[in-house]
This record gives sequence, structure tokens and C-alpha cells, in this order.
Amino acid sequence: MRNIMMKRALIPLLVLVFSIPAISQQNMGMMKHSFLPEQMMEDLKLTPEQEAQMKDLRYNHQKEMIKLESELKGELLDLKQLKQADEPNKKKIFSQIDKVGAARIAIEKAKADHQLEVRNILTEEQYKAFRNKMHKNSEFGGRHQGESGKGDSRQGRPHRK
Repeated sequence: MRNIMMKRALIPLLVLVFSIPAISQQNMGMMKHSFLPEQMMEDLKLTPEQEAQMKDLRYNHQKEMIKLESELKGELLDLKQLKQADEPNKKKIFSQIDKVGAARIAIEKAKADHQLEVRNILTEEQYKAFRNKMHKNSEFGGRHQGESGKGDSRQGRPHRK
């Protein structure tokens, strides 16, 4: 009886202990994406009109990216299902790979469009400062030349043949 009560008390405690790091990590990710743009806007000394334009632009971009990333995940899931079929159909798999590629291209185009729109809002001087901060702060999303979107894991190693 005492052993059962001990287990009932211990299980919720373990669930709580193991879920706290996951929740903290999720909240840190949200802070990273919401704090840095605000700090960036402050550093660039934007006019009130520019601030409003940037906030609207960021909101619309985030909303669009959620949709596009969701579409990509759906296409990848469909591809996985096709590959795991009892009798995989090469033609269907290749067609689905094209859909995955198109979804990735749509994401890259949306990112490029967003960058161009940001550039149109900023003055030339503000854009130079913005670009410099982006390249110096890789956490914000800036990438150094030679890095891919997920980090260049082959940097300094020869390419396979």
C-alpha cells in the first residue's frame, strides 16, 4: 500500500522534473526571436513610421513562414509515407520529391522577399548597420560566407567524391 502511494507521488514529480527543461528551452527560443528584432530596431534608431512598418512586416513574414514551413513538413511526411510503402512507386516518389523541392524554394523566396522589403524600409545608413549586425550576430539569423542554413559541417574537410 505504501509502495503504491509512493509511486503515485513519484510519477507526477518525475514528469514535472523532465518537462521543465523542455519548457524552458521552448521559451528561450521564443525570447530569442522576439527580443533581438526589438533590440535591433532600437539600435538602428528607426523613426516611428519605420518601426510600425517593420513590426507589420515581421508579423506578416512570421505568419507566412509558419504556413510555408507547415506545407514543407506535410510534403516531407507524404514523401516518407511513399518511401515506406510495401511496394514503393519510383514515379510517385520522384514526383513527391519535386513537391518537397518546390516547398523549399517557396520558403527561400519568402525569405529573400522579406529581406528586400526590410531594405526598402531602411535608409542606406540604417541598412549598412543592419547588415553588419546580421553578419556579426549569427543567432539572429545572419550567416557568414561559406555557411549553409544548418551550419557548414564539412568546413575544413575535403568534399566526398
